[in-house]
Amino acid sequence: MAKTLNISGSVTPMAEAPHISKSMKELAKERLQEFMKEEMKLVKGVFKCFESPGGSVKVIVKKYPGTQPFEKSMLDGETYEIPLYVARHLNGTDVTAGALSDHTVKNVRIGTCSYPIHSFNWKDGEAPISVEGVERVPVPLLGVSKRVQRYGFQSLEFAGV
Repeated sequence: MAKTLNISGSVTPMAEAPHISKSMKELAKERLQEFMKEEMKLVKGVFKCFESPGGSVKVIVKKYPGTQPFEKSMLDGETYEIPLYVARHLNGTDVTAGALSDHTVKNVRIGTCSYPIHSFNWKDGEAPISVEGVERVPVPLLGVSKRVQRYGFQSLEFAGV
């Protein structure tokens, strides 16, 4: 019987695939689980309704996949025990947005439960000038000058209560 010769096997060495410990998707899932574990903890505090003092608001927040939405009617000035992510939502912050954004910026202010006030912005106190024919006319730039908070949550964790 004739012996078969494997030319490709003798010419091309078998290269081992590099070992990658975890995929990016698995790392992202683990990171999300850490955030979920932290933000699902209950915090005690006072609900604030800045828009209509003494009023009540039905708060509905769903943030993480696989969890039930938070839904509760909250009265201004009353004490509640709610998940940390809901308290942060009421105060207009999101740590996951800060953690997943540009590492140099780390902006956690997302502006939930607030609305913008727009106004004309002038750069360095000067109005920008348009070139329209012979006459030069100042052109205002419209932008957000400030945000007005509608609702908030004041934690009692550090108040010594």
